[in-house]
Amino acid sequence: MLRKILCLAATALFAHAASADVVYTWQQVTHSPSVPDGLQLELVFTDAAVARGALDLAVENRCMYGFCELQQDSLLSLRYWYAGADGRAEWNLIDYRYGDETRWGLQRMSMTLQFLADGRLSGALDVNDGASDFSMASDGAVFTLLAAHSDEAEGCGFAHPSCAGERGELRSVAGLPPGQELPEPAGLATLAIGGLAGWFARRRRASIKQTTR
Repeated sequence: MLRKILCLAATALFAHAASADVVYTWQQVTHSPSVPDGLQLELVFTDAAVARGALDLAVENRCMYGFCELQQDSLLSLRYWYAGADGRAEWNLIDYRYGDETRWGLQRMSMTLQFLADGRLSGALDVNDGASDFSMASDGAVFTLLAAHSDEAEGCGFAHPSCAGERGELRSVAGLPPGQELPEPAGLATLAIGGLAGWFARRRRASIKQTTR
């Protein structure tokens, strides 16, 4: 019975570990006067992509009708927008979610990234959804917005025709301290299974003692 329970627990833990994701968000370092307030960028990757340490992704999706699938297994979602001075706007929104390419238009993404051990990203991104686009590249772990455009009037549209120069970092939400690597799913599962086995062993010894009294 104990073996069956441990096997089921191991399966559940490994499945949970495999389905985990890692979120990176934009943290402003310096603001550029040519860029509107409230630049926001959020990327969600599979933990397997982060564990590989690097990502070289170039995909293009042309959807005229219905469902189109971008063939990749690393980037779960990407959201980019300008929130404005009050933080409430969603100007120039690019909202990509893997497996949900139902919106008409063009989606093109190109990114070459390194997942650093301190929880930051480095590399370059170029994203275009047909209505808005942006590109940025890093010097070390500090990214600079190279260019951004939009068909909208607000954001990096007509009001800001030369959007560039904003600098910031893409950091994991958890925020790993320097030198600490992301935990391996197998290691986490092993620790959890060990704790579960110890708990069942104590329960079994207590049951045997009560039976022999």
